[in-house]
Amino acid sequence: MFLQFNPNNSYLPLMMSMSIFFCFFNLINFFCFNLINFFNSFFFLLMIMLIWFLNLFYESKYLGSMNLLMQMSVKMGMLFFIMSEMMFFFSFFWSYFHFMFMYALESGGMWPPINIPLVDYLSVPLLNTLLLLSSGLSITISHNFLMMNNSKMSYYLLLTLILGLVFSSFQLVEYYLLEFSWFMSCYSSIFFMGTGFHGCHVLIGSLMILFLFLMNKNMNILSSKFEMIAWYWHFVDMIWLILFMEFYWWVW
Repeated sequence: MFLQFNPNNSYLPLMMSMSIFFCFFNLINFFCFNLINFFNSFFFLLMIMLIWFLNLFYESKYLGSMNLLMQMSVKMGMLFFIMSEMMFFFSFFWSYFHFMFMYALESGGMWPPINIPLVDYLSVPLLNTLLLLSSGLSITISHNFLMMNNSKMSYYLLLTLILGLVFSSFQLVEYYLLEFSWFMSCYSSIFFMGTGFHGCHVLIGSLMILFLFLMNKNMNILSSKFEMIAWYWHFVDMIWLILFMEFYWWVW
């Protein structure tokens, strides 16, 4: 069916735009060690996203908005979003290698700078890598069970959510244990920006997976919704592997 669904007026796009603006605005306060405003803005952003997901679920289940044309549009939107995020992280990768080669030429091959202690890639970073790779495997298994209409999908979906939250917790522990701050050098600035924004993407992906888990009680998840969130989660996995090799393993 290609019948056009006409959505009602919604305040959610405006609220989403405002929350994203305040997140970036309060990022300055975050760098000045004022954490409260930033985390309040980020929490507000996550709540708006959750409300929007629930609204989409209501429209697709009870109003019949998720026709074939709408599914194609949403899939294309997700693909374009992932491509734009790839370019976003590419800017971090490019700046990292740019400053690495420029600084290495000026300091006789010393990278990271001499005042920045190396992070042991065999400790928390390697553990987080194993956690994210395991979560990618579990969400794939969960999707296969969904295609077979097997209720075991919810268990593996919950496992994916737990692994993502544990990853975020360990990343906070790593930040706490680091012996350098973001303002000490160009290396530390790019390190915190790259891993920090990736951490935000993990939290957003965890919220999407939580939405799927809450909506699967009666197997009411459309395969297209699950598939798009799985794309996003595998994208997060791929970005972390690049970050791990670039920020942790490469410098050793």
